[in-house]
Amino acid sequence: MLLTMREVCVIALFLALSHWVCVADGQSKKYACSHGYEEAYQLGYLPEYIPMEICTHVIFKWFNFPRFVGRQMLLDDNDKLAFSRLVTSVRKRSSSGRVVASITGTGTDFSTMSGTNVRRRAFVQVVSTLLLELDADGIELAWDSPGNENSGTGIATDRLTMVTLLQDLRQAVTAASKLINGRNRELWIRGSLHPNLISTSYNTFDVCELVDHVTLLSTNIGGRLSHAPINSGTIKTPNIGNFNGENISLGNGIVDGTQTWIDNGCPPKKLLLGIGLHGFLSTVSTNGQQFFGNEYFSWGSGNKKTMPYREVCQTLRQQGWSVGWDAEALTPYAIRSISGGQSQRISYEDLNSVRYKMDLVEQKRLGGVYTNFIHSDDIYGSCGQAYPLSAYTAYRLRAIPSDIGFAIEWN
Repeated sequence: MLLTMREVCVIALFLALSHWVCVADGQSKKYACSHGYEEAYQLGYLPEYIPMEICTHVIFKWFNFPRFVGRQMLLDDNDKLAFSRLVTSVRKRSSSGRVVASITGTGTDFSTMSGTNVRRRAFVQVVSTLLLELDADGIELAWDSPGNENSGTGIATDRLTMVTLLQDLRQAVTAASKLINGRNRELWIRGSLHPNLISTSYNTFDVCELVDHVTLLSTNIGGRLSHAPINSGTIKTPNIGNFNGENISLGNGIVDGTQTWIDNGCPPKKLLLGIGLHGFLSTVSTNGQQFFGNEYFSWGSGNKKTMPYREVCQTLRQQGWSVGWDAEALTPYAIRSISGGQSQRISYEDLNSVRYKMDLVEQKRLGGVYTNFIHSDDIYGSCGQAYPLSAYTAYRLRAIPSDIGFAIEWN
């Protein structure tokens, strides 16, 4: 008898979870599984395949930034249809699963909207539509890089207008929550892990007071061999000009960025650490004389390809790849030489690197994690156990004890 894709996925997930024995009933930490509907559709991965056995939340990605028509803002019809299908699927299969609608846009989109009263009111109305008509449990603003300093892609006033926008959205979310008893709606925002960007572009006290969660973007970090380093890497400067071959810190580690949010007044329980279930493949010159040497590579720029983990694990089985471990970043990487004096590099996550990230979640008492994307994992077990990264993440979250006295500490 042939099994459907849904049956294969459920059986694979059950076997994966049974490998990681749960040590606690229930799950106090949030596990938000991102679902990129366009990529999932091309893969044939339907909303019904999302493993609600482990996902406490599903983040719908994405609603494209609403277009401005007259004095109104309108969502894309295809996005609305896809979101409705996701909500219907989750409601049928889980009584506790929650669906968060993520709205993406450029820095200019968010800056222009938040800085004018008419556009801001129109955007709040869009959010009300998502909550009341499309039945979203929460809204995430994927405003990745506000401000115009330290890699920000917006304008200088974003730090102020962001708070004004969140105040308006908080009122809309609170009003929606009151309409149905016991149905609490939530407001989330994407947060950068660039330490300097955090300090210059976010009023963290106000932001974290107004939102329920900050989803920390932990990929695309410039560094050495890792795109998502736990610790800040160090590089050696050349003996040129004022540089004298000294080792300097890049200041780009996930630990540093997370701690900056906490130090700036954000309760750890409101922070959700992002874990990318993917890798980046890039081609670099091995003959070039880079300023910081060939070990330095900015994963956040240049010609790179995003590879789902299910592709990474199969690619590394091919000949010529040499797998290494970045002892500073606590992440794996792989390199192979190709023609023309070039080499290919893959920075990715595996069970070991996810283990260190989950250690961080536990040690800092964060609110949980979100993963990009649930369908990027090895969902069919092509390289061994199915859902290896997702299952391990769920196991670790369930094993974290409750934070006794947590509310007292931060209230």
